[in-house]
Amino acid sequence: AFPIARRIGHPYQNRTPPKRKKPRTSFTRIQVAELEKRFHKQKYLASAERAALARGLKMTDAQVKTWFQNRRTKWRRQTAEEREAERQAANRLMLSLQAEALSKGFAPAGSTVSHASTTPSAAAAPPLAALHGLQPWAEPHTAGC
Repeated sequence: AFPIARRIGHPYQNRTPPKRKKPRTSFTRIQVAELEKRFHKQKYLASAERAALARGLKMTDAQVKTWFQNRRTKWRRQTAEEREAERQAANRLMLSLQAEALSKGFAPAGSTVSHASTTPSAAAAPPLAALHGLQPWAEPHTAGC
């Protein structure tokens, strides 16, 4: 029987050393402006569109491809952050409206306690259940439109 050869150390240690990392590419303001303009119109480019844009900006196809990949990642992160901020603002508004309603003597929807008999304006006010359809982030409707 042959003895089983055991590796000592990390399996990649005996290989050739890795190549040096390519330095970060700097693009001109004009290139970035054109890339941004195109990105706002079109988030994804077909290979022919990418090649044409690269030629026009004196960049390689790979540079344009990588720039668009990175820009889409940034765009997704920004939109997720914006959605989260809107969600938090809506939650704050809902909590403040609930607190205001409770301070005026309104019980939450489904509650068995009613303050309607103690405050005359309670009968005229909508229940808190009406707030569930509220979309504070939606555009307000104006009378002139």
